Amino acid sequence: MKEVKLDLKQIFEKEKQPYFRAQYEFTPEELKIPADVGDVNTPVKVDVYITKNPRGEGYKVTYSIKGNIELTCSRCLEVFSKDLGGEHTIVAQNGYEERENLRESDLNTYSLEGDTLNLTQLVREQILLDVPYKPLCHPECKGIEVEEKQNQSPFGELKKLLKK
Repeated sequence: MKEVKLDLKQIFEKEKQPYFRAQYEFTPEELKIPADVGDVNTPVKVDVYITKNPRGEGYKVTYSIKGNIELTCSRCLEVFSKDLGGEHTIVAQNGYEERENLRESDLNTYSLEGDTLNLTQLVREQILLDVPYKPLCHPECKGIEVEEKQNQSPFGELKKLLKK
């Protein structure tokens, strides 16, 4: 199980690239999504495009994820497939510090490990963020269907026993 780690300093400073574009495919084993969250049964494809910020403050990382995750509906308990598709943009910075009070810009900031972007970890975190807390197979899901016995007393079965 490999992790995809991109050395951004190598790409942009030593190789003098104006941008970096690549496609990757992650197996379910590489993503390590916890079973209680959902099941990724097929490889997930990721297109990534990275540019260096003009002011020298990190890198702009745009990536799109293509794949599905199997979830269990929290109302009817049926298994359904959720599309993971979507495009995301973050700013990857070196030396990002945690603050007590978050700013809006902090929500799209990713901390680099030195000058290395761990793409596997980034994709894993995005998938976990995309899975709803209470997944629904569809918005109008009625839940588990229970047969209702109309106008029957809870003691109806006992009455039947007394008549014998």
